[in-house]
Amino acid sequence: MSGDEFWFDSDLMAEPWRSPCAVEVALIRDHLRELACYVAGRTSARGQKCLDNGHKPSAMAELFTYWQLAYLHALRQVHEAADVLAAEAALMGGGMGATYGHLGSAWGISKQAARKKWPGAVDDGSGQPEKITVEKYGGVAEITYLPDRCAWGWTAHGNDGTRREAEEAYTVRWAAMSAAEHFLRDHVVPWRDPDVPMALGDPKECWCWDDDAWAQEPVNDA
Repeated sequence: MSGDEFWFDSDLMAEPWRSPCAVEVALIRDHLRELACYVAGRTSARGQKCLDNGHKPSAMAELFTYWQLAYLHALRQVHEAADVLAAEAALMGGGMGATYGHLGSAWGISKQAARKKWPGAVDDGSGQPEKITVEKYGGVAEITYLPDRCAWGWTAHGNDGTRREAEEAYTVRWAAMSAAEHFLRDHVVPWRDPDVPMALGDPKECWCWDDDAWAQEPVNDA
């Protein structure tokens, strides 16, 4: 039996992961923290004032309540994004032969909970989704089941505005999802930081350098 057959055979599937060690968990958190801080700097109302004033928020900006609320909101978006990505992974894994037991084990839940969380991810006779939405690289693709052909197709709208429909049908769902994801990856407008020059005046005149701004912070004695 070849290596590929081993990994795609759900009855012979070996444990495909090990739990990350403490250092790896810390690395995950550091990357997520960095991502959320980056988003907060771009989306917070006060961070936008810094950009309007011609500079990026200083490190001191993170010491204000308003910035921390923007950071908290960014973390919420990270949490929701993880759920979306998990659903995509479950659909892909289920289409490649993983059972609900495998999916549940990977997510740390029971087989029954996995079936409830990702209905249709596994073709176990309980039905399969007629349409799957994949959001990646700033674009969106819809993978649809073609009952007249007993196959799968896709249509996609890339981040750069390009639209495309699959020119062929795929006998397995994961192959259609993979093809659609490749299209989205190849049609991306790079996400760059805004070109922010240093302020013409002294950037320390901005709120994020102003000690008096502390007096404007809301205080909750409760």
